[in-house]
Amino acid sequence: MRAAPAILALILLLTGCWDMKEAQNINFITALGIDYVEGRFIIYTQLLDFAEIAKQEGTVKTGTGKVWIGKGEGRTIDEALNSLYSASQQRTFWTHVRAVVFSNTLLDKHLTEAVTGLIQTRDLRYTPWVFGTYQNIPDIFSSISLLNESVLNSELLDPEEIFRQYSFVEPIRIIKLMNGVREPASTALLPLISCTTEVWKGEGKPVSQVKLVGAYAIAQGANRGLVNPTMLQGARYIAFDRMDKFPLTLTLEDSTPVTLSIIHSHSDVGVSTEGEHPKVHIRARVKAYIADAGMARRATAAAIDELAEKKIEQDIRRSFDAAKAKQIDIYNLEEKLYRDNQARWKELMSRGKPLITLMELDEVQVEMKLVHSSSYKLLNR
Repeated sequence: MRAAPAILALILLLTGCWDMKEAQNINFITALGIDYVEGRFIIYTQLLDFAEIAKQEGTVKTGTGKVWIGKGEGRTIDEALNSLYSASQQRTFWTHVRAVVFSNTLLDKHLTEAVTGLIQTRDLRYTPWVFGTYQNIPDIFSSISLLNESVLNSELLDPEEIFRQYSFVEPIRIIKLMNGVREPASTALLPLISCTTEVWKGEGKPVSQVKLVGAYAIAQGANRGLVNPTMLQGARYIAFDRMDKFPLTLTLEDSTPVTLSIIHSHSDVGVSTEGEHPKVHIRARVKAYIADAGMARRATAAAIDELAEKKIEQDIRRSFDAAKAKQIDIYNLEEKLYRDNQARWKELMSRGKPLITLMELDEVQVEMKLVHSSSYKLLNR
């Protein structure tokens, strides 16, 4: 019995995570950038000071959060990642990577190699947000946050927050980008980001901020071209999985502007394979509310519905024509045909032309439903 206290003391001394390391003693990579220059992959990493982030949560501080940017290179993705370790001072973890940025140079020819290399890296998850850019990646990673907020709350690392308020380009994760890399008939819209100093100032000086400016169309592992804001106007109703909030400006007969906020869109797309050219039929159901009716006094809900339906139909047709001229399948119509009628898809592909150039947009039906008119009073229908 006398030995019991001694044994208990020894057990207490042996318990615990003896090899545990504090968070500030680990390099947690939060963003990863990949470029391709002269036959070598160039890796850029963004490293945040998590100790500073923890302090920001408890007290309000002035100044900006600390960001470190690393650079490695190699003939393969794995070799480039390994080249960072020799000068990292501490163990590096990749499980906290929240965004991956691809340069337009890499997107043109080496996207498949890059994505495959990342997926095969055991430490990297399938959940990071993905972006493309034509700017210098270190400049993207060096953009600071507003109001001394953590960089973790930026548009680069948390794009969902901005999308809920302004659905300009739908953010996608690397697992969805795989559709545009590996699937034979799928197109993924990769958000395009850049830096701007024209919006915000801090202490009288321009502040560099990340900004969404469009998208790249990724199909069969390659960049098929830039999707500009004009083409995105129609893509929001057809290609996006959802649209949380986006403005639509209309002009009434008396030239009064009215702004709607689109809060929901669902589309049904059909591709008819009869005849020489496949014909596309689209039906879009949209919900919105009136955000600003200005000085409109005699507007009716029916009139606004009709104007909105015509405007959305025009946007859908205009975006289709603009994308078709650039041989971009912005509405993912080829995948629709591939899933529904693979034999016809193979026959059309055998002609040696991009399938989208053979398609014609036939019928477009738009159904608009005004959910409410906010504080504005509309005349009865």
